[in-house]
Amino acid sequence: MLRILFVEPGAAVAGPAIFIDRDGVINCRRPDDYVLDWSQFIFLPGMRVALKQLATLGLPMIVISNQAAVGKGLLDSSRLEEITTRMQQALLSDGTPLAAAYYCIHRADENCPCRKPKPGLLVKAAADFQIDLRRSIFIGDSASDVEAAQAAGCQPVLFGAALNLGTSPNLGTGPKAASSSLEWLQELSQARTANDLFEVATKCLQARK
Repeated sequence: MLRILFVEPGAAVAGPAIFIDRDGVINCRRPDDYVLDWSQFIFLPGMRVALKQLATLGLPMIVISNQAAVGKGLLDSSRLEEITTRMQQALLSDGTPLAAAYYCIHRADENCPCRKPKPGLLVKAAADFQIDLRRSIFIGDSASDVEAAQAAGCQPVLFGAALNLGTSPNLGTGPKAASSSLEWLQELSQARTANDLFEVATKCLQARK
């Protein structure tokens, strides 16, 4: 696990947080490839505005992401930290602070407890920042995000193109994907575009109070 803190965790009373997947939510996915350099990091249309809106809620916003490129030797941890710092700096220029980023840097075949769909990243972030997972949401674009959220007790919010493709590769090949039907999708809170995200996220957080 690679943990990058932008603020020092305090001893605050446990409260909710907004967890956010990175690739496919904050930035554009690179088809069949990884973001290996800041020059390849492209914010999704409208996402910087959506994140600024979410920041007005005053909750910790924490990135939760698998980054197997490190475990595969395609990217080193220092470069991943640089990309993350530059992402944070770009968002800060909008007035949008991130609290931290938690990455699983292992390959899938290493079967580590922090790789989504396992909840290890969420559990660690919750312990560090005194987060009440039951009152929190996790915004992601894949079945592994949904399963990790549910395993940790968070409310998943499914975002983006996956909603238009019931058999999208982003939905993976796990148990959820095997039954990935309109019925499965309809059971989830959904935000099809960045413009929808603030309203959907706010409703989910209010429902979790």
